[in-house]
Amino acid sequence: TDERRADLAYCSAIAFGLLFIVLGGPLVRRLEMVHYNDFSGVWSGPRLYLQGVSPWDTTRYSDLAVAIGTKTPDALVYDHLPWTMFGVMPFALVPLEVAGWVWMILGMTAATFALRALLRAFLPGMRGAHFALGLALFAGQPGFHAVVLGQWSPLLMAALAAAMLALRAGRPALAALPSLLFLAKPQLFVFTALGLAYGARRRPVFRRYVLYAGGLALAVVVVSSIVAFLTVGDWLSSWLGDLVGRRTARSAVLQSALNQLIGPAGRAIAALLIVAGAWLASRFEPGSDESLAAWLSLSSAGAVYSWSYDQLLLFVPIVIAAGALARTSPRHATRFVAVCAVVFLIASPILYAIGVARHDESFSAVVPDALFVAIVALLWHRRRTGAAPAVPQPARADPA
Repeated sequence: TDERRADLAYCSAIAFGLLFIVLGGPLVRRLEMVHYNDFSGVWSGPRLYLQGVSPWDTTRYSDLAVAIGTKTPDALVYDHLPWTMFGVMPFALVPLEVAGWVWMILGMTAATFALRALLRAFLPGMRGAHFALGLALFAGQPGFHAVVLGQWSPLLMAALAAAMLALRAGRPALAALPSLLFLAKPQLFVFTALGLAYGARRRPVFRRYVLYAGGLALAVVVVSSIVAFLTVGDWLSSWLGDLVGRRTARSAVLQSALNQLIGPAGRAIAALLIVAGAWLASRFEPGSDESLAAWLSLSSAGAVYSWSYDQLLLFVPIVIAAGALARTSPRHATRFVAVCAVVFLIASPILYAIGVARHDESFSAVVPDALFVAIVALLWHRRRTGAAPAVPQPARADPA
């Protein structure tokens, strides 16, 4: 069947990607950096907390993080907020080396199955699309970079995909559960939240989702914040005072790129462009696949703090947009997916190499920005005719 051929194509592509991870250098680099990568920083907060030390103590955190065998922090306090620290507490119960292996396998497995589920739901039977995105998942720069650094993006991409699939199946309460992972890096999901709230204008499923997700998130934030305050004192002032300025000054986002190109006025221009992007996204039918693809891609393009490995989240709007295109032209959908895969496999590594040479990744922001523009342009003619999220279609032969 076409579905079986598509699954075989996807599994083959994932196998190639895993071979690249194992034999091409990323795994070796990951093992070399086990005490210096980003996951070691994530692990350091709950590990120190379990030892009775506040990870938001500006006078102690940095020295003690190094003492327990993690990277030298680039901030005076723990990067994350209490709900994230408590969420990753189980990893702090085991040594860093063991925790790193579990984290890597968990993230890669979740991303693999999430992308497969997305492709089967939105692009059933289209083996060319399955192969292209399956290969780009780990052989593309955002994917292998996330593996090397032990970053959140594979898990966050899986959570976003799971939430979108649950909404598509009409199960808002189930969709709210993976959405809690968005709290780990909320700056990446600002426009995702706005887009889902925008969908609540027309669709009861989205309205129930907003209530469930909002209620759960509020409960997690309030309870974890109170527990942290009672156990380590005022963590919020230290976090706001030290971390916010560091994290918004420079990253692979539009504001930083335009600031480097034209000076401080670039940040104001970037803000105006992002507002214009939100207006364009609001022109689509609320809750439709076209609307979700626009808002989710804008969430990456308009983030105030992001790096190239976070662009793994773009796989979700790419598949949703391709699914909308496939309803009228499977060939156009396959071409769109192929171009996106080429970007991750070729353009993103080039941009990353430029970033390494410059010691600044800001210009990698061109990837999410260009993708948002492409999605809006390709789907613009459907903005008034955008239907409800697509009903799964019978398997179709792959035009490729």
